[in-house]
Amino acid sequence: MKWALAALFLAGVVLVVAGLPLGQPLPDRAARFGGGLRVLPMTFSHSSHFGKPCAACHHEFADRTIGPPCMTCHVTDHRVAPLLETQFHDLCQSCHLDESAAGRPSGPTRRCIACHLDDQAF
Repeated sequence: MKWALAALFLAGVVLVVAGLPLGQPLPDRAARFGGGLRVLPMTFSHSSHFGKPCAACHHEFADRTIGPPCMTCHVTDHRVAPLLETQFHDLCQSCHLDESAAGRPSGPTRRCIACHLDDQAF
């Protein structure tokens, strides 16, 4: 009985950490967005974030610089490319967690596959 409970607990921990339903693997990491950095595909809809201040995500509004789309620098610039995963997870997940904790509708907070889908999935 103790082993069964321990196994069930471990399976729960794995699901929380991985965020994936069993049998549904993440897409492969590949060079994307015009850079050589191997990353998972990412999906994002500006329309589902309507009403959020642009400067909350787009630093160029705050530092008054105009540049190419986000991913151009975030996957090609040798200074910021290594930080890509941490930067986007911190930005996106922290906002989703804050919204969820406040009882407001939020985006995904744990299921990796909810944000990491291939374009063909749409």
